[in-house]
Amino acid sequence: MKNILILGAIIIVVLSLILAFGKPKQTSAPAPVPTTVDTATNTDTETTTTTPDTPPTKLKADTFTGTLTKVDTGCFADGECYVEVDGKKVTALIGFSRDEVGSIMGAEGFGDLESHVGKKVEVYAQDNSDGTYTLYGSAGFYIKVL
Repeated sequence: MKNILILGAIIIVVLSLILAFGKPKQTSAPAPVPTTVDTATNTDTETTTTTPDTPPTKLKADTFTGTLTKVDTGCFADGECYVEVDGKKVTALIGFSRDEVGSIMGAEGFGDLESHVGKKVEVYAQDNSDGTYTLYGSAGFYIKVL
């Protein structure tokens, strides 16, 4: 019975490590080169298809200053943490996301922003083009208490 409990504990630790560090990134293999057979001369001919390198997508960013009107700490329960600044929603954190994200300045952390409601803040964030903003996409993005 004791061995079963130890084995169960080891399995739990291994699964926790897998969840904590995620799956390794998979690299895709290059696309195969299509080969066609020329039936008239019965020789193989290679047809190569090349695709031009697409430039990385540029982020559309915006900087604005306003009054901090709301702080939602939903990400503490694996949701979305966001603030509202003069009616503009700015996503600050999303649960267990490991994507590149900006920072909070002038406060101890996101939770401390609640004590700054009603104060002026400056926001530099990605503009989602739908009236919302996010700190995700660059470590340079921020919400700064003024």
